[in-house]
Amino acid sequence: MENSLKEIITQRKYKGTALLDPRCKLFLLISIGFVSYFLTGNIPSLLLIITFGLLLGFGNGASWAVKMIVLYIIISYLNALLRHMPIPGLTVMMTVFGVTVLKMIPIVMVGRWVLKTTEMDDLIVAFQRMKMPQSVIISFVVTVRYMPTLVTEYRMIRNTMAIRGICDTWCKKLLHPLSTIEFILIPLLMRCLKVADELAASGSTRGLEKEEVRYAINPVRWSVRETITVAIAVIFLFVLTALDNSSIGSIVLWRI
Repeated sequence: MENSLKEIITQRKYKGTALLDPRCKLFLLISIGFVSYFLTGNIPSLLLIITFGLLLGFGNGASWAVKMIVLYIIISYLNALLRHMPIPGLTVMMTVFGVTVLKMIPIVMVGRWVLKTTEMDDLIVAFQRMKMPQSVIISFVVTVRYMPTLVTEYRMIRNTMAIRGICDTWCKKLLHPLSTIEFILIPLLMRCLKVADELAASGSTRGLEKEEVRYAINPVRWSVRETITVAIAVIFLFVLTALDNSSIGSIVLWRI
């Protein structure tokens, strides 16, 4: 009985790159966020999102990576289409918005993957081994844990509105935008206050504020695998930056 219970507890639901150390995942997230905003060429930007999409594909994130790559291509073509539709004011505004979204898509792609494939206990242990202050660890972990909870609460509010027939169609949302914001924002704020209290009580119950060294069921260690991954990522990002500054970076892919 004890052996079967131990197997259930220690069973890993992730595979491949999802088993990387949380510190390695955060490094990849910060790196792609930093490089994404400095790349200006179409080819380097496309190579960036495709390469990291392959990284996600080998670690429980294949479907999400495909969605983000398809969304990136669609928005790129829409952004190119706006160049041929000179509407005063609107064209410039939508072009700037489109470029910002294109820069954010790789960050959102990797960020959601990191949140989905990283246990909070593993993250706390990794931060403690980095000698980070406990106040910083608690603040970061609570913020990360709160985001999926907020999305769940939003979906529950939307489902309740749909059951009662309140702004359950796009037509009603467009005709009554203020009512839609009111029906969603006020319940969401009330739930945020309650969920914040619940998270604080949960953290106190689990001894989150204790200064003692924590241990995780899953092995959390920086191995040769993480070192090789970081080295390959750094070399790849340097190569992308060099390509972006060369003639390849000036090639235009998205044409209408």
